[in-house]
Amino acid sequence: MIISVLNIKGGVGKTTVAVNLACSIQQAGQKVLIIDTDSQGSALAWQGQREQNDVMLISLPNAVVLRKQALKLSEEYDTVIIDGSPNVDTLAAVSIALSDLILLPVGPSPLDIWASSKMVSKIEEAQAINPSINAAFLVNKFNGRTLISQETEMVLKEYPLEMMDTKLGSRVAYADTMTQGLSVLEWHDKKAKEELQSLHEEINRKWLSLKKVV
Repeated sequence: MIISVLNIKGGVGKTTVAVNLACSIQQAGQKVLIIDTDSQGSALAWQGQREQNDVMLISLPNAVVLRKQALKLSEEYDTVIIDGSPNVDTLAAVSIALSDLILLPVGPSPLDIWASSKMVSKIEEAQAINPSINAAFLVNKFNGRTLISQETEMVLKEYPLEMMDTKLGSRVAYADTMTQGLSVLEWHDKKAKEELQSLHEEINRKWLSLKKVV
């Protein structure tokens, strides 16, 4: 299964989602690989801080190489997670085409939603050619007590993509663990752990059987 974590806007938590989901999959006993396609190398930086060598990660910030390698690698791993670059470019188009599932992290901000529109259009174009590509918004940095978080949910429901039932809260744990090469599963924030476990379980429940046939 190939999961891409994409959005055009930086700072929405793509890498945070990618590495935490990878750690959850690894802890469940599955073989997982992260492909860092962002030239900023945020996932690589996270791995550089990690003491354990339990989550494999490679850098492929080139569309041609990604296209050649990703499907081959997906045969060697149970799950491949592509940490996307913050651009709507050839690299993003290749990531979309390769994916069984695309997660679009969106923060409670009008800027995040507006930026997502371009990526949604690219996904719809790809789905018109290949309807087996699945995609869903993942609300990140959520705070149910704020009006903007509530409004973000309502606005996203107007888009043609599904929205994950699971939401990731606005928690310091996500930032603190990233700087230390950890996941929230290895941290002391119970709520963050529960959110990540819920996300993993929801993906399994809805899409575990997916496998791209090319």
